[in-house]
Order: sequence, then structure tokens, then C-alpha cells
Amino acid sequence: MLYSVTVGLRDDDAAEWASSTRSHTLATASPSLTPLSDSANHPLEHSHSASETTQPLNRTMSSPGQLAGDQVYLGTYLLDRLAQLDVKCLFGVPGDFNLTFLDLVEEHPEVQWIGNCNELNAAYAADGYARVKQAQINSIREGEQAGSKPGHATTHGGKDKTQGGVRGLGALLTTFGVGELSAVNGIAGAYSERVPILHIVGVPSTKLQKSKALLHHTLGNGEFTVFEQASAGITCARAFLQRAEEAAQEIDRVLLAALTTARPAYVTLPTDLVFVPVPKKRLEDPIIPMRVGFEDKNVLPTGKKVEEEEKNRLQFVVGEIERLWNDAKEPIILIDACAIRYGVGHLVRDLVHATGVKFYTTPMGRTAIDEDPSNGFGGVYVGEVTDPKVKEVVEKTDLALMVGSLKSDFNTGEFSYSFPTEQTVELHSDHTLVQYAHYPSISFHQLLPALTKVLKHKPHVTHPPSDRGLQTQIPDGDADKVVSQAAFWPMMGKFFEEGDIVVAETGTSSFGMISTPLPKGSTFVSQVLWGSIGWTGGATLGALLAAKEAPKPRRVILFIGDGSLQLTVQEVATMVRLDLKPILVVLNNDGYTIEKKIHGETAGYNDISSWNWQSMLDFFNAYDQPKPTRSWLAPTRRELERILADDEFRKADRIQVLEVKMDKLDAPVALEKQGKLSAELNAA
Repeated sequence: MLYSVTVGLRDDDAAEWASSTRSHTLATASPSLTPLSDSANHPLEHSHSASETTQPLNRTMSSPGQLAGDQVYLGTYLLDRLAQLDVKCLFGVPGDFNLTFLDLVEEHPEVQWIGNCNELNAAYAADGYARVKQAQINSIREGEQAGSKPGHATTHGGKDKTQGGVRGLGALLTTFGVGELSAVNGIAGAYSERVPILHIVGVPSTKLQKSKALLHHTLGNGEFTVFEQASAGITCARAFLQRAEEAAQEIDRVLLAALTTARPAYVTLPTDLVFVPVPKKRLEDPIIPMRVGFEDKNVLPTGKKVEEEEKNRLQFVVGEIERLWNDAKEPIILIDACAIRYGVGHLVRDLVHATGVKFYTTPMGRTAIDEDPSNGFGGVYVGEVTDPKVKEVVEKTDLALMVGSLKSDFNTGEFSYSFPTEQTVELHSDHTLVQYAHYPSISFHQLLPALTKVLKHKPHVTHPPSDRGLQTQIPDGDADKVVSQAAFWPMMGKFFEEGDIVVAETGTSSFGMISTPLPKGSTFVSQVLWGSIGWTGGATLGALLAAKEAPKPRRVILFIGDGSLQLTVQEVATMVRLDLKPILVVLNNDGYTIEKKIHGETAGYNDISSWNWQSMLDFFNAYDQPKPTRSWLAPTRRELERILADDEFRKADRIQVLEVKMDKLDAPVALEKQGKLSAELNAA
């Protein structure tokens, strides 16, 4: 019988990856492949009955054997590849199908196992880790070229500038079926927001798969590829490993796809392949180049070669954009999420300095480069949700040059951008849009340096308001009542310090941060597009571990509502166990405020259970030698002001909880606006 197997590679946004998906027809009797004669309704159904598979089977996992000098175990190969890509943390939950691989993880000198409370939190943590790792690499690049001449290929210290690229990668390990499905929401969010994660799934041995054994964690029908299919729409590439001969190559393929598309990839690791020997020499060839120069026109940061036709097309596009730029009187640069994900913030900064225009960011683009007015920062633009004075300046533009835009509802003020297509240029990782024209394969990695060399200096554009639409003044209020949202966020803006990592939960916190200034060297982390409640509970763990790898200490500050934290609170226990030192700011407003602002302001379904947040750290600290912790309560504005001024609180030398009491219907101005816009859209 003939069987068809598809080596799953999917990337909806990069044509070169979509075209590389391969389908083979193999003459084999392996029941782990799909018979061509199977029915359309049950394409994976095997011909023998369930009773035929109930005979006793050898379930012994593989164990280490002798290795030749030029060999390495497949499991070690995978870990070495992660280490080469600077992945130092592997998140996940142990299960019997990944335990032998975990033996190798525990022995590995560079990759640390971070056991999580559940797989969903582990996926969130891998996401947060990858984001902060990428942001730290971006910040180093920006710092390297501070003071260098815009458009020149070397920094002020003589070091070659780079084209950037995706370098922040997260890694997640789950077990077959029950484990991987628990992580699906977290992986989907990473796919949505362009965050690369390698999801490794420990699966039963190839022998058990081929025998259609009715194992635990299966659906009871002997099918072993169904969960891989469940990941098909939320990963850029998948490798369902079955043969040792191709396993290392397949691992490399999915890793390259993840770093090309900035999206998650999926690989299964059968128990009997963990210790199979593979050639060590393959590790000498990097997945991606370590660095691709600013002026290298022959290759992209992924290692993809640039064809002559693409070089010619690039020059044509540069000319088209230059023509529009020369005619424009009020051009602006609008930075969005993918400028961060693909590591081109330093190239945008170069362009801003070369042209003298102002740059604005979307909520998802914040801290792509330092938000310093002297650096060209003009404010945060969110369509109708924008500060009125900033909105007026931005919408006066006659040419909006957008870098890495992700025009989702909450990122655009419910699609309320007003830029005419004739006055819009969009730069992306794998294509460029100039007015109505689409140019595939023209990447901002090479286009930004080219534009920096030719676009005219235009320092006489309209200046934004001096406060950039950010709330720097703290309004007066009754010191003996709960603090208002209007006062809270500018207070936090003054509390922030250089280098802080600020994590804001979907809802009140992310909308409050829209108008809050962020200092030099800070990193802002939020899930604006996917918007999964509780995401930051896990993501903050990843951010903390990434921060430990930074060149100098960084505080990590989480803002999360009481409702959201109830979904992922278990990961605070992991933070305690690992002696991490976040400041966890819990906004206790007794319910889901963002939902109330959209619909059901007084409805019972937007209410939640009341928890004693002051007891949380003690509950998670049942060690013989308790870890150092602090819990703070701010029932009034006066008490909040006292805490924020306390040096013990500010120095963040241990895990701390700050519970801030707030009125249940109070909300930031941006959230009030967005709530009305969302309600109108939902009613359409």
C-alpha cells in the first residue's frame, strides 16, 4: 500500500517558507503514515480493530548507549542547538513521555530546566522570555551605535552595524496529548503576536505509534498525529520525528522557520529517539548567521540569499519612497510591534536621526527605541484613543512611513487610522507596501539602511506637544480615599527607573500604560493583539529569567488586575522557588473592569471571587527556610505615596506584592474610549 507523508512547514507570511512545504509519496507499510486509500472522513483510521492492539507491548524507554567520537545523542543535539541560539531556559511540565529527555536537560551545562505549575503558564513564560531576550539584544544594538553617524556602516567604536534579525527565542517542553493541548492557548498567542517559541513534545516511541497502541493520553483510537494537526494553524513549521536519519535536519528546519517568521514551531521527540546517535559535525553549521552587516546586500539575517532581481527591485522601491518623501511636507515614522520582533529598532533610530522627523509608536511598538524627545519621540498613536494634541499632529501628516505595523483593533483604536493609502508606506520583514503597490521579498532589514542614506533631512515638521501626550503631572485627590486611575499611572511613571521591564496585563493595565512615560533603556511587555486574560502571570516569570541574563540588573514590574491574576497565580510560586525578585502590583478593583467598560457594567458575570492577596506570598512559601518576601497594601492614595517613596520597596531586593485598592468602575481614559469603540463594533 502507498502512504503519503507531509513534512509540515507552514508560514502564511513568508512565501519562501510556504513554497518549501514538501509532500512525498513513500512505498512503505508503516502504519504511522497516512494510507492513500483511507476514507476522506477518517484519513488516519487504520484497518485493524482496537482489539488487535491490546496485546502486551514493550514500553521500555530508550537509554544511553555508546557514542562514537563524532556523534551526539539526538536529545543533546536539540539542546545544543537551543544553546547556540542563546536559549538558557527550558519551560514546561514533566510527563512520562518526556522524562528521558529531561535527564539530558538536567545534565546540560547551558540549558536550565524551569519546571512550571502547568503547561499554559509554561507557554506564557516562554513567550515572555523570548520577548525580553529580543528587546535586550535590540537595546544593545541601539547602544552600540549611539553617537554614530546615521547611514554609516560602523558604530562610533568602529564596530560593524547589523541588519538586526530575530534572535530572541523561547523553548517549551510538554508531554504528548494532555500536556501539549494545555499549552495551545499560549502558543496561539505567540503565533498571533509574532514571538518565536520551539514547542518540544515528548511522545510515545515510534514502535508504539506504529502499533496503534491504546495508550494513556491518547483519544483511544490509536491515532498519534491528531495533536500535531491541532498545532498546524498556530505554528509556522512542524516536524513529526519518526526516523533518526532525518531527525537532526528536521530540528534545524523548524528552528530556522521560527527565526524567519518570528512564530512558534513544533517538534515531537519520541522516547526511542532521545538517545539515538546523530553526527556531531552538523552542529558546526549555524542555524542562522551570527550577524549580517548593515551594508551586506547579498544576504538577510536569516541567511537567505538575496537574488539579483530582488536587489534591483529594492533599488526601485527606494526610488519610489524617496520620491514621495521629497514631496512630503509633514512626514512621520510610526513604529509598531514587528520592528521589535525582527530587531530593527536600531535601524529605525538611524533613519530618524538621518531625517530629523519625529517618530511615534503604537501600543505594541512601545520601547522599540528609547522614548526620549531628544531622540525624536513624538508620542503614542492609537487612532481615536490617542491624546487629542498628539492625534492632531500625527493626522496632519502627508506621508506616514510605518515600520512593522500590526493593525489590530486595540492597537489602532478600533481601526480608526485615517491615513489615505496614497500617503502610506509600510515596511515589513518580507514585503513592502508603497501606496497601492505591493513588493514581495523587499525586507526592512535592507530597506531601512538604504533609505537612511538617501532620504532628505526634514527638521521643520510640526512638533508634538511638549508632554508627548503622556501624563507627567499627578492630579490632586483625596489622600484618604482609594487612588484614582488618573493619579495612579503618572505616579507609576515617576516610580520607573532606567532599564526597568514593565509588564502590563490586558485591560486596565495595558490601557493605563498608553499614557505613562517610560524611561531610557526600559522594555514594555504586553499582549495587545491576542489579549489572553492572565497571560502576564506566566510571561512575567519568563521576563524575570531573561532579565537575569542582561548585562546589568533590571527591575521587573508587573501590573495585573485581581481578576486576571486568578487565572495564572500558580506561577508566583515558581518565582518564589527560584528566588526571583519582581514587584507584583495587583490592582484590586473587584472584577473584570475592561469587560464592564465594553458591556455589562453592573452584570454579575463580570464579578469575581475575593482573594486575600496579602497572604499570597506566605501561601507559596512553605519552605523549611522561607524565602525573603514583602507584601504591601495601599488602601488609600496616601499609603500608596508612602510605599512608592520607601527605599525598601524601590530597591526590589526580593519578591514583593503591592496590592492597590481601586474603585471597581474607575478606568484609564484610553480604556473608557476603547470600551465605547469596542461596544459599537460588537453591535455592528
